[in-house]
Amino acid sequence: MSGMKKIVSKALTAIIMACMLILAGCSEEETMEPYTIKVTGIITEETFSTIRQKVDDLENHYQLTIDMSEAIVDKVTAIPDYWLSGFFDEEVNNLLRINLPVGITAIGREAFCGCTGLKSINIPDSVIEIGAGAFRSCTSLSEITIPDSVTEIGDSAFESCTSLSEITIPDSVTEIGDSAFESCTSLSKITIADSVTKIGAGAFKLCSSLSEITIADSVTEIGESAFYGCENLLQITIPDSVTKIGDSAFYACCCLFWHSKMEIPNSVTSIGNSAFRSCGFSEITIPNSVTEIGNSAFYNCASLSKITIANSVTSIGDGAFHVCRSLSEITIPDSVTSIGDGAFSGCTSLSEITIPDSVTEIKLYTFYNCTSLSEITIPDSVTSIGDGAFHGCTSLSEITIPDSVPVIESWTFSGCTALKSIIIPDSVRSIGNGAFSGCTALKSIIIPDSVKFIGASAFSNCTSISQITIPYGDTEIGSWTFSGCTRLSEVTIPNSVTFIKHGAFEDCTSLSEITIPDSVTRIDGLPFDGCKNLVTIKYTGTVEQYYSFFKNQNFGIRTPTKVFCSDGITIIGLD
Repeated sequence: MSGMKKIVSKALTAIIMACMLILAGCSEEETMEPYTIKVTGIITEETFSTIRQKVDDLENHYQLTIDMSEAIVDKVTAIPDYWLSGFFDEEVNNLLRINLPVGITAIGREAFCGCTGLKSINIPDSVIEIGAGAFRSCTSLSEITIPDSVTEIGDSAFESCTSLSEITIPDSVTEIGDSAFESCTSLSKITIADSVTKIGAGAFKLCSSLSEITIADSVTEIGESAFYGCENLLQITIPDSVTKIGDSAFYACCCLFWHSKMEIPNSVTSIGNSAFRSCGFSEITIPNSVTEIGNSAFYNCASLSKITIANSVTSIGDGAFHVCRSLSEITIPDSVTSIGDGAFSGCTSLSEITIPDSVTEIKLYTFYNCTSLSEITIPDSVTSIGDGAFHGCTSLSEITIPDSVPVIESWTFSGCTALKSIIIPDSVRSIGNGAFSGCTALKSIIIPDSVKFIGASAFSNCTSISQITIPYGDTEIGSWTFSGCTRLSEVTIPNSVTFIKHGAFEDCTSLSEITIPDSVTRIDGLPFDGCKNLVTIKYTGTVEQYYSFFKNQNFGIRTPTKVFCSDGITIIGLD
């Protein structure tokens, strides 16, 4: 056997040397001629290293074919890992064709990775495994036949084969590896055999020419980002066998069922995060088998106008329908117990929604900038309304906060410019920063005595409010709490307040008189800055107390203003 190896090695060396003699009289500028490295005899490990070394010696003078079709496979049955990987100059890659011998059972990891000139390769029927990255970045490879013997296509096996236009997955394959055909930008048609049970993560990611695919009935799982960025994918049939649609599986498939209905079979139990993000369909039904809609699952599905959610769903994830601008109606079933942060934010066509009794919390920015939302029912089961939950809902004219809510969080109703009235129940103890800021139509509001804290800018720029009573128990008036309330002419401050912060009544241009109780011992900065009509301040303490606490302060008042103390008069605002 060793004698045979020497004969094969010497024969191969002789062929290469002859090639080099011919090349000696050629310049690099001349057109490269075809040259075949033909291998015969028994293949050994030395065979592969010799081929690689000798091809290196050719210095890219020829358009090469490696023909191993007549070689004999004995003990060495695999193409080595990294055999020709990263070997050739990407700009002058002269390896065009490879013929592999019958008997090879495996193509090693990244064996031909980066062979950018490779146009064709035959894979014999003996091959069982195509290793990870085996043909990655073979950018000239336009066609390949995967034989029925192959059972495994490794991760990234054909990734970035940008000229590959069509491929058939044979019946022998059970799993398509992660990123197996990722970035195959010319791949327009693919047939997946009935034997495949799993489509790996990113398997067809960024296959921008793929327009149609049929997933076999054997597939049970569509992996993460499996069809991510397949921007020309028009339709796909998801069989009843599929139970899981992975995260970002169809993310940015912007033409998928364009302005038509997308069908999800009853077998699906899980729709992953961003699974259908930025897709083009207009209608979808979530089947009874699904219990959870993942975060951003339908984020930015701009054409989605109608969705039916089955009674099996218990959770709607964060941003699930964020910026679904065409979504005009949705029914949340009684089975739902959790609606995530920003779940419907930016749904500018959504005009009405009913939150079921099963929901206990409306989270952060849930309906943020739902500009058409004019009516919403919040059940008594809700105990928490998160920051910015209804911020920018410019059509919302009235809302009832249930008795179960103890806190109105920051910016909850800010920018609700159509909100005319609101009833704050006795259960509320705290009103957060900016909670009603910019509610320009809000004419009156009753703050119950249960409220012990009103945050900064809570009612800023509520330009229609003419009077307000601060509840007893509140100890401070926060910064800019009522700033910009240009119609506010009457304010009652209880004697529980000890601290008035900077800008509290800034630019309240209709405010002509205010009573400050003697409980107030600290006034910061310029709380009345811009109150150009404020001419009277009634202070329930003595002149001595006034000067003790507020000496040399003008509170931002720019015009002569009388301060009536319990035992005398002083004047401020003469600067």
